[in-house]
Amino acid sequence: MTGSTTGAFDNLFQLKTLYDVSKELFEAKDTRAVLQNFLLTILGSMGVLEGLVALYDNHSGRITPVIDRGFDENALAVLNLACTQFFTTNGFKDIHRPFFEKNTGAFPETINMVIPFGLDKKTKGVLLLGDKINTRHFTKKDIDLLLTLTNHLIVALRNSQFMQRMASLNKDLQRKNRDLENAFEELDRRVYHLKTLNDISRDIFSTVEFAAIINHFLLMIMGNFGVMQGVVVMTDADAYEITFFKGMGYEGKETSLLKSGAKHLIRQHALAHEVNGHSILVNPEQLEPLDICALPFKVSDDCCGVMGLGAKLIGDPFNEDDKELMGTLVNSLVVSLKNALSFENIKQLNQDLLEKNTQLEKALKELKAALRKVELLESIKSNLSKFVPTAVNRLVENASSSEIHEAQEQDISVLFLDIEGYTKITDEIGATNVNTLIEKYFSVFMDAIFANDGDVVETAGDGLMVLFLATDETEHALQAVRAAQTIMENACTINDDCTLESERCLVNVGVASGKAFVGAAKFESIIGSRWTYTTHGTIVNIAARLCGKAKGGEILLAGETVQRARDVFQFSSLGKFALKNLAEDVEIYSLTD
Repeated sequence: MTGSTTGAFDNLFQLKTLYDVSKELFEAKDTRAVLQNFLLTILGSMGVLEGLVALYDNHSGRITPVIDRGFDENALAVLNLACTQFFTTNGFKDIHRPFFEKNTGAFPETINMVIPFGLDKKTKGVLLLGDKINTRHFTKKDIDLLLTLTNHLIVALRNSQFMQRMASLNKDLQRKNRDLENAFEELDRRVYHLKTLNDISRDIFSTVEFAAIINHFLLMIMGNFGVMQGVVVMTDADAYEITFFKGMGYEGKETSLLKSGAKHLIRQHALAHEVNGHSILVNPEQLEPLDICALPFKVSDDCCGVMGLGAKLIGDPFNEDDKELMGTLVNSLVVSLKNALSFENIKQLNQDLLEKNTQLEKALKELKAALRKVELLESIKSNLSKFVPTAVNRLVENASSSEIHEAQEQDISVLFLDIEGYTKITDEIGATNVNTLIEKYFSVFMDAIFANDGDVVETAGDGLMVLFLATDETEHALQAVRAAQTIMENACTINDDCTLESERCLVNVGVASGKAFVGAAKFESIIGSRWTYTTHGTIVNIAARLCGKAKGGEILLAGETVQRARDVFQFSSLGKFALKNLAEDVEIYSLTD
């Protein structure tokens, strides 16, 4: 052939090869098929027995996939490793278009042709070809043709990846469409459930009467599920005796069966909580041979029940959606029945409250009457207390309503007080002036007595008898001595303020301590009983005699009082003296200033 003929033939061959390769590339749908068609067409067109095309992922650092022909396993393993090292070298990190690369030792000697190419920033590739069968070297035209075909490979791979992404997106879209359809179906179902729940709730929550709630509920749920038979049975939680029964569409024998079977059903399936949709029973044995779907429920600790529906008119069984809706509706029934029970309880509590208010009003009237009596008694007590010793008040207050203890022996101190020359003063200034004078002195004396917890139990014109009843023996002795000393000081102060000699008074005091009988004394007579508060005993006589023996404003004390108070006060012994009606002489002491 001439040179021109050979050139034309080569051009025709290249065009034919380009057509064949492009046809095979663009007919393939996935990456592996594209690479496989490309390699087979190249090998056939170029007359080569050994070839490999591989893609390298920069992110993962992996060669995938690898399409080869003519290499055994060992050679292929060597080539895989060589490809990885080839792409990780600095010169081939970024490849934008295919180019021819001589094999300078990066691959085995059997590799004659190396054409790296780039698919995108993430993926690179390489085409490796062995020697031609006719031992001819690859010409420049061959290299240009291979570079052109490799460019077509790049376009085909990109198309393949795009198609794969589109297929994946299409699958996702189809899946999402199915999910959306399912969601719409679920939404329709939920909307239907909500509408049913709203309709039934509106009816059952419009009343608080137990029977009306169940009647409305049963009518609505039977209509909703398309059944002709329905029943609600309520029992107590202890003996499971029927407290309420409402059936629709059932006749005599069926009603009797429902009543007897429902009790056993509730007893065996009583719930720890209120309603459980999973506890719906289809044709339970307790209600055989009735065709019924039953749901036990619990309203409160002492109130349980069961709701049952007969077969659907359309003949379909109750599905899971039906059971879920049934559980939701029975939950609403439970809430409504709870409200009804609460209303009944509130109504009963209100009735009880009205009765208690009536009783309270009656009690208040009685209390007001009693308070008026108490106020009257307190007024009497207040007025009488002015004439009664404090000890008597305590005795009465501490005693029970029916018993006042009589006098008992206890350790006390007794103080007698007397105004010297009372008779003479009365003759001189008259009874009216004497009364004023006594009130003046005794008012001051009372302050001293009360300040030391003394209690005036007797008064006789110009004299007082005062008891000191502290539980501690030393304490009541000290109180008596302090009171006597204060009385004497106050008397001196009053005397110093007097302008006339006739207005001056001398106060004599006698004090003794020890055992004496103190308390109430009862006197019986033909006109009735009389109580009086008094004290008697030897120390009372001694205190009275000491007061009578004192002269010129003295304070005379018996030995027991002195013994108890000597750590606080100073005393002087006046000697032993015989006192009236006392068998033994008594040593008498005076209080030293």
